[in-house]
Amino acid sequence: MQQYSLKELRARKNLTQSEVAEIMGISVQTYNAWEKDVSNVAIGKVNALAEFFGVTVGEIFLPCNMKNIHI
Repeated sequence: MQQYSLKELRARKNLTQSEVAEIMGISVQTYNAWEKDVSNVAIGKVNALAEFFGVTVGEIFLPCNMKNIHI
């Protein structure tokens, strides 16, 4: 399990899925699939999501026991 989920990070900012999708330049359906872990986040959006939420890529996408591994 990751340190932070997209849903948790979005809730901390009091944003809807629609608002985050608009900011990221994607459809609500795409963001919803990312949040539900049904679809992988597009590689071009990984850093943008981490930066937007103020966390590292690893904190969102790596399991907690791997957070000290440098990628």
